[in-house]
Amino acid sequence: MNRRATTLAVLATLLLGALGAGPVQADGGGRPVRTSDSYTVTFLDDFIVETCGIETETTLTESWALLEYPSGKTVLKVKRTFVPADPRIPIEKGHGMTITKPDGSRIVIGVPLHLISQLTGRTLIKDTGLVKFDPDGNVVRMVGPHPSLGIDLTPYYCPGPPD
Repeated sequence: MNRRATTLAVLATLLLGALGAGPVQADGGGRPVRTSDSYTVTFLDDFIVETCGIETETTLTESWALLEYPSGKTVLKVKRTFVPADPRIPIEKGHGMTITKPDGSRIVIGVPLHLISQLTGRTLIKDTGLVKFDPDGNVVRMVGPHPSLGIDLTPYYCPGPPD
């Protein structure tokens, strides 16, 4: 399993999600259909091998739930955590909710990337906030700190040179 592919798939799912305001409410008087799953899997982390040159196994724990309303509105919630066996590599967490309206507009709310040092427990980098998209997928509004946009994240994932 490729960690980068999994992370990007989760982020893409969240970013290709939806626009709606306020809490989830039943649309058109009908109840939503709920589909969900959760799992834990351990794998050789190709992303860390490619990024840092370190072989480590990583345990991914992920859960998601999708609500589909009769009106066509959908709500997708995703939560994932990558915990590498090598304590020099940070824990990566992410969670979010995407609400898609029938017209294709959407809003994404959450924390797509949160890196936490296993050695100190300190947050290394954290993206959080909200992104609104119009029906054509154009960003209409972006709120919150997004420090990982446009930077090389290698120094955050990889330990420094050996002492």
